[in-house]
Parts: sequence; C-alpha cells; structure tokens
Amino acid sequence: MTTDLRVGLVGFGWVNREVWFPRLLQHRNCQVVAVCDPAFTGQRPDPLDGVAVVDRPAALVEHDLDFAVVATPNHLHEEAAGHVLDAGVAALVEKPLCLSSAELKRLTRRAVAGGSTLQVSRVSARRRDVLALRSLVRRMSVGPVQVRAEWLRSAGVPRPGSWFTRRAEAGGGALLDLGWHLAEATAGMLPGSRPVELTAHLSGTSSEAVEAGAKWRADEGGTGPIDVETDGELRAVYPDGSSLSLRAAWVSDTPVDTTRISVRGTDAEGAPYRAELLTTFGFSPHRVTCPVLRVERAGQHHEWHAGTVPGQEYDDQLEAAVAMVRRRAPWRTELLGTASVMALFEEAYRVAGRPLLPEGEAEPVGVRRC
Repeated sequence: MTTDLRVGLVGFGWVNREVWFPRLLQHRNCQVVAVCDPAFTGQRPDPLDGVAVVDRPAALVEHDLDFAVVATPNHLHEEAAGHVLDAGVAALVEKPLCLSSAELKRLTRRAVAGGSTLQVSRVSARRRDVLALRSLVRRMSVGPVQVRAEWLRSAGVPRPGSWFTRRAEAGGGALLDLGWHLAEATAGMLPGSRPVELTAHLSGTSSEAVEAGAKWRADEGGTGPIDVETDGELRAVYPDGSSLSLRAAWVSDTPVDTTRISVRGTDAEGAPYRAELLTTFGFSPHRVTCPVLRVERAGQHHEWHAGTVPGQEYDDQLEAAVAMVRRRAPWRTELLGTASVMALFEEAYRVAGRPLLPEGEAEPVGVRRC
C-alpha cells in the first residue's frame, strides 16, 4: 500500500515547471502523475518523461488525483480550479487566487459541493522571517499599528508582452503580482476588519520597462502590449486607526531587488517602537546581501540576521498543502484571510479606475474612496 499523494499540475509555465514540479518530485509523499497545458500539442517536454500530459483540465482529473496545483494565467484560475474541485480533487492555486470576491465565493461553494479543499499559495505569509516579525509585533503592540510594506525590483517585468502584462488576462500588474505577497505577509499584523478608507495609484509603463524583463527567469524584453501598471501603491485605514501603506514595482531605481516591511506602534508601557524586516522576497539573484530584522524601542536598538534560503517558503507551503489534502488543516479558516486580501485589491483597483474585472461582477465592499 502506497502513501503517495497523486498530484497533477494545471499549467506548465515558469512557476509550475521551475518551482512546484521539482519540489513535488522530491517530496516523500507526492507523486506527479499528470500535467495539463494547452501547449502540449506536440513533443513531450523532457522533464515529463513518465508523466501523463494532457491539454484540458477535464482530462487531467481522470488520473485519480488527490490534489492539483493550478498555475494558469490569472483570468483562468476560476475555470481551471473549478474543474478540479468539481471532480472532488483538492486544489492549490497560485496567487492571486482569483480576480473577484464573487469568483472566490463560487470556488468555495464548488469545493464544498465536491467534498474537496481549496487553498491559495500563501508562500510569503509562511516565510520564517515574516513569522518572526509578526511574533515581535504581536508581543509588543497595544492599540493600532502603522504598517509600510514595499517590494521594489530594479528590473523585473515578467515576460513583457505576455499574459502577465495584458490586463484582460492578468487583471492587474505589479501591485497585484508582488503586492499580493505583501498583503498576505502583513495581514497578521493588522485588524481583520475591512478598511474604512482606501486610496490607490497605478503608474503606467514605459519603453524602459519594456526592455527590463526579469532576465533571472529568462524573461527578455518584449514588444507586445503592456497595459497594466509597472508600479502601484495603495493605502488602507482601518476602524481602530491602524493603516497599511503598500507599494510594489517591477521597475524602480533600487540597486537590488528589495522587500521592506516596517511596523510602528505603541507597547504596553506606552513607549513607541519600530520593527523592520529588510530582505528580498522571491527568487531573484539580485538580493539584499545582509537581510536583517530590526527593533527600536525605548532608546534601544536590537538587530538579528534574517537570512533565509530562497524558496524555503515553497517547501513550507507544500507541507501545508499536504496537510490540507489529508484534512489536517482548517482550509476554510485560512481562506477567510485570503478573502480579505482579495477584497482589498478588488477595491483598490476599482478606486484607481482600473477594476480587475473590467465588467465588474464583484459586490461593493463598503469603504470610503478618498
């Protein structure tokens, strides 16, 4: 009797091919049995020897799967994950889970109806350095906090001219792509309520951005359409006075790709404090050389090395997915946090005048637009 979980991949682009597939091959409890991608109309890719290849999700689920990793263009997440969930197969979906709260509600209903489970890849929220920062903030804070988070790449537009940079398929650009990670990472430091005020600003692209493909993932510059933002910001204010300021850019003047999360608040003695994580999320080799976690409080300064192995958060996410499939994780509880992140970006893009779904099927979330 085998203890292997039979896994399928929906999509065989960069993240499934370079991140999930190798980890699944090495995992003691997982066996990749099938991969689905519409590009599989000719020769089988070399890495997939011994793995069934199909061109439709409906054919993928015929391989007696336990769960599937869905990593398609954003606008296809609901359709692809829906096929999996309807067949009673658990789904781990790359961020953004979907492009509207309405899509998320439908997928949740399909998971329940199919007797399955649904999970979004929350890798940044599982990073060891992020968890350490959260722990510090929880121990120190009394009352509201002010959180600033940014992920700035020096040059990292993903595949210019591809679906990543087409609004109809991606929904949004840098703010959704990188900002989703920041929102997941900071969610545990902020109130669970919806914001009462929200502002957002999206900056367009330029000829420099077109030439600035993410070469570390073989994304050369392109000439196709880029009608999403390459730089975006949002600011949310919560009922208790807490705030989140978030910026994400594919192209900026930073010399190395940099992620910074800073939290200001007041401790139990009424003294102000500031905690900051300086690092680099993701796989880019152009990284902060000395990642650090700092705390300043009552005139004292403490600092810890915060280096992590690039990709370790994906290992931890895979373990969480295995636990989900085996019903050892409260998947609906975790999905509530994802729903808050979805609602935040849904409203931010609407406020900025570029809704993720141009036709707009999502319900208003009841915040004041500033």
